[in-house]
Amino acid sequence: MPHHHVRFSHRSSFALLLLSVLLLVAGCDEETLGPETRGTLTGVVQDAETNDPIAQANVTTAPPTQSVLTGEDGSFEIADIPTGNYSIEATKTNYNARAVEVRVQENQTTSATILLERSEDFGEQSDSLTAEVTNWFNDRVNRDSSGADSVFADVEYSARNAGDVAIRNYEVYFEIDTAEGTFSQEVSGDSLDAGQRDVGGFRKYIPAEAQGVRVEDVYWEPRSD
Repeated sequence: MPHHHVRFSHRSSFALLLLSVLLLVAGCDEETLGPETRGTLTGVVQDAETNDPIAQANVTTAPPTQSVLTGEDGSFEIADIPTGNYSIEATKTNYNARAVEVRVQENQTTSATILLERSEDFGEQSDSLTAEVTNWFNDRVNRDSSGADSVFADVEYSARNAGDVAIRNYEVYFEIDTAEGTFSQEVSGDSLDAGQRDVGGFRKYIPAEAQGVRVEDVYWEPRSD
């Protein structure tokens, strides 16, 4: 009985080997990618001189996640964010901004303490206007499903007459930091009696997501009755 021999060419052998490698790599990629891991970031913002908690301090992260304000006890929490390295910055009127570096790990809570040093004009607000950012966030709007999103910074603020002279009108100058530069915004108000507080907000288009919002300067004129 004649014998039939099946021969594999070198080209066929190479093709089978290549297919096996591709299947192995694909399997590894599926295991490597997996779901995104996330963790939680908590902390407290304190006065560097007295260790007293600082309430209503604005806390942001880089890379950006969200902006939060500290509570009355100076604490804050940013939950369910991707794991990795972050720079956390705290800002507050009459204090110098400060950032600390942390690493958020999977299914864990990372804690940080941020000590803010008082600025040179701390406590010298008896005859001036004080203003601070109370909240801000990025708002992405896609007006055309085929185009890129537009980014707007929504900012809330408060201004207070901290002196004993009535204010006729005032202006507050803000700066918005983004990866593509810093952008300015000016708001104005009027008629603030001594001790009176005014709250407001604005919405500004920016070319990239805001990474931080701060009060750069204030101007006011006294009211002559």
